[in-house]
Amino acid sequence: MNIKLNFNHLIKIIFIIYFLTGIVIFDDYSVTPDEELHRINGLISLKYIFNLFSINSFESAELLNAPNLYEDWRKTYGVLFDLPISFFQVWLKISNQDIFLTRHLLNFIIFFIGCIYFFRLIIKNLSDKKIALLGTLILFTTPRIFSHSFYNSKDIIFLSLTIIAVFYCIKLLRTNNLKSFILAGLFCALATNIRIISIYLPILTFIFFLFKEEHSKRTNNLIFFVILFFIYFIFVYLLWPFLWEDPLKNFFLALKESTAYPNHWKFNILYLGEYLNPEHIPWHYFFIWFSFTTPFIYLFFIVLGFFIFLKSYLNLFLNIDFKKKIYLWKNEIQMVNLFIFLNFFIPIFFIICLNSTLYNGWRHLFFLYPFLIYLSLYGILFFKKKVKIYNLIISLIIFQTFTNIYFIYKSHPIQNVYFNIFANKFIKGKMPIDYWGLGNKKTIDYVLINNKKISISTSSFTPLNYLEFTKNNNLYSKEVVFNGTSRRSKLNSDFIFTNYYYDKNPTNIEKYTIPINYKSYYKLIINDIIVNEIFTK
Repeated sequence: MNIKLNFNHLIKIIFIIYFLTGIVIFDDYSVTPDEELHRINGLISLKYIFNLFSINSFESAELLNAPNLYEDWRKTYGVLFDLPISFFQVWLKISNQDIFLTRHLLNFIIFFIGCIYFFRLIIKNLSDKKIALLGTLILFTTPRIFSHSFYNSKDIIFLSLTIIAVFYCIKLLRTNNLKSFILAGLFCALATNIRIISIYLPILTFIFFLFKEEHSKRTNNLIFFVILFFIYFIFVYLLWPFLWEDPLKNFFLALKESTAYPNHWKFNILYLGEYLNPEHIPWHYFFIWFSFTTPFIYLFFIVLGFFIFLKSYLNLFLNIDFKKKIYLWKNEIQMVNLFIFLNFFIPIFFIICLNSTLYNGWRHLFFLYPFLIYLSLYGILFFKKKVKIYNLIISLIIFQTFTNIYFIYKSHPIQNVYFNIFANKFIKGKMPIDYWGLGNKKTIDYVLINNKKISISTSSFTPLNYLEFTKNNNLYSKEVVFNGTSRRSKLNSDFIFTNYYYDKNPTNIEKYTIPINYKSYYKLIINDIIVNEIFTK
């Protein structure tokens, strides 16, 4: 009894330490270009709602100057996270700097809640607290996920809501009561508002219900379908202003754009040394990025668990008697394992088949990572009876976890540039490193230690002006003049900055050229990779 009690305390302590760490460091992260994009996205929908209901009690120049919803290229973006924050910014007249810090804090809190649900998901289905804690630590300490959990309000929020939605969909399959219907429908709708691809989730839940032996009657099937999808679409509609005027047409427009999002900026992406249109990337894009940026030991056991699951399920599938009633699982545990596997397989299958637009690494598919971790844990439990092998596996994963924690500490706050030990020799000059410019602040701060009243030009796609929204931004407004990217601005600047991230092949492009009379002043290097560099005359 004492052992169990002590381990329960350890679980709570680890979660508390992680939460407090996030609360302490959330304001260390720079503001990314996407955050400004989403802040305005919230203002656009808020303006639409105020005009629709003739609300004139709020005075805000930014709100008045925001684009009209149906005329803006962001119109199909969900606003679940952006809209409420924009409302409070306008209502309370919060500064842009404070609203970005607020976004970072809320982003982390939502991810933290998602991690709690991930722990509960593992406990309920694998019935092993140690394995559940191990799986949650893998999610906590994957460096890129850790970094994005503070500022990526699209992909990390979607990851978190998908975990919760899957949790309640499984609960619905088990309990089939009104509360489960409401929670499953609600969280599937919340996830859909962030990324519409999650429409597959209620469909998958209904298909699994059809295969449950105890609910084989057509009447029960119809009732289940009507209740789940009624609740789901009601919440989708209510929470998404873009759908209000023409629900069906606009929903299908959002669905269409999600598979091949228009390349509004006409940019290309660097992938394996070539600049490609993000609308036409090769099928292996996700797999290469995932292999390069996932800690190697985690990656090994994810692959192992994946194949152990496939082997075990293939044995079950080959023994199905198709002349009789088809059972896709023998018990509830097998049902849940298959459900979680398909939550990885279905999205990746359609993304590859539809050649969906992807860029900036595999961040759009972060939501698949918890399901891959779950499969790795399934594979680890396969060795539980082989005590020596099992203990060795646990030791390796704990070793990788501490290695990740050290990297997170050493590279703070730019853990987003993490590549595993086998990727380094493949990525130099062939893959983008810091596409959102999280390392910009660290380099500019270094320059300001020994220089005052400086001017800086940029020779990369990522701008520097978002530093004005970060912590201690007064220093930049007083001491730094941010010039443009033209040759004239560079020749008149004290320093030229680049993070080697370009929107197209930089060869012979003037705005990406460093004048020959400038030399390297400082390089930000992490794990032998140049994250960014600054030049001076």
